[in-house]
Amino acid sequence: MGIRGSEGAKITFLYMFGREANGTFTNRRYYYSINVTNGGPWGTWTWPDMCPEDYYAMGYSVKVEEYGGASDDTGLNGIRLFCIKNNSTNSAVYTIESDSGKFGQWSGITWCPTGFLTAFQLKVEVPQGIVDDTAVNSIKFRCSSGAIIEGTGGSFGDYGGWSRACTIGGLCGIETKQDPYHGVFVDDTALNDVRFFCCD
Repeated sequence: MGIRGSEGAKITFLYMFGREANGTFTNRRYYYSINVTNGGPWGTWTWPDMCPEDYYAMGYSVKVEEYGGASDDTGLNGIRLFCIKNNSTNSAVYTIESDSGKFGQWSGITWCPTGFLTAFQLKVEVPQGIVDDTAVNSIKFRCSSGAIIEGTGGSFGDYGGWSRACTIGGLCGIETKQDPYHGVFVDDTALNDVRFFCCD
């Protein structure tokens, strides 16, 4: 199902000619959303972004602010999913994103070796009181093949439990909870939570 991870060069080549969904497919129907219980307390839910029909997320990258020591750190700022057409070995790749924070750099793409993304865990730092808060620091995904994948992330916090898993198909959409930038004298946390959508 999907493009094999061993064909990473082909996937990367196709991504160079890929497309950003940019909300074009938000009317795609999903059968449920999945979430975790340890998300951060700050921010508001933003907007969903969806893969095209018959496309599912096979890989992801994250926008991470490197640890800055005494400065205001934010950890994870964004998550981007890479959607591949089901049962196609030469699919164009669509990216979907929702809202992302302003800090950090995008990582390389972490792919499922086979199959699609179906469940996730969040690594979250609990509120620190008067000390600097960072909220979400990293994310792991489980693939439909059973593989667990984890890319770059921040060093603070702990992983909570797994979300429920997509029972058929895979992840096809994303919506983030973002704490917006407050300026230089306020503690910023950027990404606080995320939910994903399952499509058949």
